[in-house]
Amino acid sequence: MSSPESSEHSLTRTDGLLILTVITWGFNFSVVKFALAELPPLAFNSIRFFAAAVTLLVIARFAGLRWHFERRHLPFLVGLGLVGNAIYQILFIYGAAATTADNAALILGTVPVWVALVGAFAGMERVGPGGWAGILMSFLGIVMIVVGGDREAHFEFGGATLAGDGLVLLATFCWSAYTLLVRLAMRHYRPMAVTVFTTMVGAVPLILIGIPEVTTLDFAAVSVGAWAAVTFSGVFSIAICYFVWNHGIARIGSARTSLYSNLVPIVGLLTAWLWLGETLTPLQGWGALAALAGVALARRHTRPRRQAGKS
Repeated sequence: MSSPESSEHSLTRTDGLLILTVITWGFNFSVVKFALAELPPLAFNSIRFFAAAVTLLVIARFAGLRWHFERRHLPFLVGLGLVGNAIYQILFIYGAAATTADNAALILGTVPVWVALVGAFAGMERVGPGGWAGILMSFLGIVMIVVGGDREAHFEFGGATLAGDGLVLLATFCWSAYTLLVRLAMRHYRPMAVTVFTTMVGAVPLILIGIPEVTTLDFAAVSVGAWAAVTFSGVFSIAICYFVWNHGIARIGSARTSLYSNLVPIVGLLTAWLWLGETLTPLQGWGALAALAGVALARRHTRPRRQAGKS
């Protein structure tokens, strides 16, 4: 397995791929919103994960990927697939439905914090004072984006939204755990192999859960645009972006990679402004700049600890 990229401060090809990934994920917010106007959520999730699984299998076939997982690693890999895909998706879908969009955005914005905290405590990541300052600045940028919306920010932590907040927080823990632990798997296997296997494992329960809605779906009534949205979400935002995410973790570490997730709201904000006609306020603009500056600062002061090679 190759070692993390040596450049500590300059942007690398991996950083460029991660930037393309967050652009795709940010754009995907509007794509999902567009598709869900015609498709029920569980059916949408089921179809897009089926598309993702097929895409990864085709890519693996043409790439000549060989499966050589050791039996002792299979339980861990299956667990990664379930936690980072199936459980995360289910918790987030039901959690987001039971809380406000603002609550969900802020809770998800804590992913880099959890990854850095646990990674540093476990000896997997090195986070300097500048790294912590950058992580905090990035999170505050998200707060400004949410609060600066053209409608009044709607926060109701606890009370009526307590159950939803708890589910979104658990979803955040799942994605944070996946981002940290998948690096251990890639000490032994290539990112492509880990991505294909864990995504396939996670796709199975998601596809099964959505079958009742899929079987009652009037396929003829779904527009070409909605099917294009499903295809984009499955092929690009899941299959290809999950591979790039895991590649980033293997090359530059979990903490650095997780920082890029805080750029997703910026892209989502710009996409909604340009495509859906939503208003972009000055406070949101300043928040976007703060989030960008925070990611840049934290990247300079965060790096993975060197790990032993493939055993």
